[in-house]
Amino acid sequence: VSLWCNAALFALALLVLRRAGMELDLFHKAVLVGVWAVAALYFFWALGSRTFLYHWDYVNYILKQYHAEAAFAQSTGAGFRFFLDSITEDYTNFITLFTEFPFCLSGKTGDDYAFCQLFSVLPSLLVLLAGLVCKAGQLLRVKNTRWYFLIGFSWCVTFPFLRMSAMLGQPDWFGLIFAFMLLLLTLDYRFDRIDLPRCLLIFAATAGVILTRRWYLYFVVGYCFAYVLLLVVSSVRLAKSGQQSRAVHRLVRLAVFGLCAAGAMVLLLLPMVRKILGFDYAGRYSYYNFGGITLELAAQTLRIGLLNFILIGLGLWFAAKRRLPALPCLAGAELLVSLVLFTRVQNTGSHQMLLYVPAYVILFLCGAAGLAESIEHFKIPKLCFWVFTLLFAVSVRCSPLTVMALPEFVIHAFHPADLAEYQRLDELTYDRKDKPQIQAMAQWLVEHLGEGEVAYMIPDDMLYNPGHLRNCDLPNHALDGKLPDSFSVPGTHYFPTGFFDARYVVTADPFPLSLAPDTELGHRFNAVFLQLRETTHQQVATFDMGNGTVFTIWERTTPVTREEVETYLHEFDAENAKYPEMFSAVVENWLAVHGL
Repeated sequence: VSLWCNAALFALALLVLRRAGMELDLFHKAVLVGVWAVAALYFFWALGSRTFLYHWDYVNYILKQYHAEAAFAQSTGAGFRFFLDSITEDYTNFITLFTEFPFCLSGKTGDDYAFCQLFSVLPSLLVLLAGLVCKAGQLLRVKNTRWYFLIGFSWCVTFPFLRMSAMLGQPDWFGLIFAFMLLLLTLDYRFDRIDLPRCLLIFAATAGVILTRRWYLYFVVGYCFAYVLLLVVSSVRLAKSGQQSRAVHRLVRLAVFGLCAAGAMVLLLLPMVRKILGFDYAGRYSYYNFGGITLELAAQTLRIGLLNFILIGLGLWFAAKRRLPALPCLAGAELLVSLVLFTRVQNTGSHQMLLYVPAYVILFLCGAAGLAESIEHFKIPKLCFWVFTLLFAVSVRCSPLTVMALPEFVIHAFHPADLAEYQRLDELTYDRKDKPQIQAMAQWLVEHLGEGEVAYMIPDDMLYNPGHLRNCDLPNHALDGKLPDSFSVPGTHYFPTGFFDARYVVTADPFPLSLAPDTELGHRFNAVFLQLRETTHQQVATFDMGNGTVFTIWERTTPVTREEVETYLHEFDAENAKYPEMFSAVVENWLAVHGL
């Protein structure tokens, strides 16, 4: 099924290119093959030169892949039910249909999963990106097409935040396949006539990008707003030139298509729509909103970096000089609307930068057009700037803590005092030196937990969390069902009744706290545990991580009482007042089940 899905996706990409009027010649194909080969070498080197333990969001797709395999092992029908049952989840199983092949032929580790995206994601993505580069070149009336394609395609494909999540086991860039389809089909389509095949492909691409990750909806809304605005402006100009009838018919066709498509999309994704309308995302994700639009703009500035801003500035100058404002205005409007809407809920992480990539790609291509058209003037300095930018971009470390897109050598060369601790944590989490110790602790739990017994790990931090223990020896995950997720994020994590069910409790000294000490909940839970543990638990094992952190495993010695449970709950009275369904309701249900 996965092999056929990949073949169908690639055929769909070629169909979109043809419908958009794009044809790749031998030169384009040679560049594509060369870029794919370089990408293979890059992934092989980057994945092999680090020791990364997959956890949190970085292991979700890998676990879904294991579960999808188990579902399809029962029957094909059970496999498709597994996919359909996830339609309302933040992580649907849509991507697993494509990433299974060739993952099924690998060793099925986390790094294997990341590497297999070269075959399941990158071919279709590169083909569509190449078509988009050519389409943008047409609209910008580029004459020096080969230099433009080389510069524009290479700049876009090496953009660090294009590959960042893929390197960490998150194939969210799969959604860009459909986003690029949408751009190819609409950039020069003005609804002068109803092109039914094109309209059906636009609908399919929109559904595909939404199914990939729900937050791509912000891109869809932003792009639709910008596209409609562009069409209205062009229609007004058309009417002023004496073609009122043509302008009106454009807008009528756009309105009819938009209403029909929106209605069909709601029916197709009705369970997802119901979940979206009934869920308070802004409230539940407030933990991840660390400063609103002001800090988001600052973060975007750091992530894009000076070199890319020079490129964007060159593109804006080129578009203004040629009086071709449509593409940069379309990208700017889409970027602004998506940014404002998303930041009302939360600030972006590195993987969510993907929803802004289509807009940045258009802006980069405008800059590539400006550089290519003037390449003969000061040719050597311009080529040096291009090559240096590529090398700089390829060298960027793809770490979970990456905020600024900086190469490895820059990170090691500069150690400002105010960033010393941040850099230490970055290196500890990206290239683990304590994997043997983590595996030893996990093995101890596997050996000492009997049938039906569970353990609970209090720390839930980027440095240490239960996911590290569960996934330290993939594809083996013997602690699944025996070591639940911990308690850390307000509005996201439920009060941890699993702590009271646990035979063993795992904690650390010093307590890991690298992300949000003012709002994180785990260290407060740990403080209560430190007060009560002498009367409820006894120490049975310790593990030194070799970096200053020592883990201790405690075994419960006394039965749980209602008084003990309420002591922990009262530490979170403020959170309970805001989210009673996640605190007191959960606790009361657990107490009732256990006769307390």
